[in-house]
Amino acid sequence: MKISKLIASAFALTLLFNISCRNEDNYEEAIPKGAYENGILITNEGGFSTPTASVSYFSNDFAKQEDNIFKTNNGNAVLGNVFQSVGFKGDLAYLVLNVPNKVEIVNRYTFKKTNSITANLSTPRYIAFANNHTYITNNDFFSVRKVNIYDNADNFVKSINFDRYAERITSSSNYIYIQTDGSTYDASYNELPTGHTITRINPLTNEVDKVITLNDEFIIKDMTSDANFVYVLTSNDSTSNFYKIAASTGIAEKISFENVAGGLKLAIDQNKIYMISSAKKVFNITGNTANELFSVTANNIYGFNVINGNVFVADPTFSSDSKTRIYSLTGTLLKTLTTGIGTNGFYKN
Repeated sequence: MKISKLIASAFALTLLFNISCRNEDNYEEAIPKGAYENGILITNEGGFSTPTASVSYFSNDFAKQEDNIFKTNNGNAVLGNVFQSVGFKGDLAYLVLNVPNKVEIVNRYTFKKTNSITANLSTPRYIAFANNHTYITNNDFFSVRKVNIYDNADNFVKSINFDRYAERITSSSNYIYIQTDGSTYDASYNELPTGHTITRINPLTNEVDKVITLNDEFIIKDMTSDANFVYVLTSNDSTSNFYKIAASTGIAEKISFENVAGGLKLAIDQNKIYMISSAKKVFNITGNTANELFSVTANNIYGFNVINGNVFVADPTFSSDSKTRIYSLTGTLLKTLTTGIGTNGFYKN
């Protein structure tokens, strides 16, 4: 009996120790990384000639909105103007500012600035990362059309120039894909395609290894990716084309959506692909079909994303505060936010 009781006591102590360790591990894992974890970063472009760009934070539970978080956490520092896009690398967020020709690097959870990139930038637009390198497109729509490459310490390495465009950029399957065509205008201000190319860079060599020419005459509107595929949207006033490019091979599959007039932007959320059109309609892309979900309210579709099953649409103004509307996937308006000047993007943080 004494031996049995001794064994039972030892077992109880072991169990208590294991539970304590597990509780301690769980406690350590639950330590927050910063005030802006578990939310959405909202980017506000600002005015072209005034330094009014800003970043807002909106919590996942819709309970908290905080504006001007870059300024608040960096001694009232001015972010700049024409805030174009954000890229994430680990715990860092790279804030790409078009007119000041700089990229501000902050901790994505505290928004404390850690560094800046300015070398060789000229109207930077979008950013991507692969193989310990950073890739930033520069495009002034006149003479500057290049991607700059930086090393893991954010030092400039080289530029690659393109003939017509250097716009959206993304990383998939250990390759970098760049939108190298877009649109121009004729004498009557009609929008025309410059061409139809997507260019691939191999990060192992930092050289172009493939140019994909899209099989249509529409204007390239958007490009995004997941781990294995790059998705490109082209459209005119009556039809939209959707390309699914296998990132490892560069082979493109084209799908035409005759029921989608003027496809504008793409979004990926929980392995599902969404699209919004100039007619202010949201679609879910499934296989070869674009399924209309609902219509949104907006004067101008400028920013669009789907995050955690909620649809974010920016309806901007460029001289005063903008409106952001958040919808469920069934079209219920969940929330209307007042956001900064020229709201243009939503990023899951």
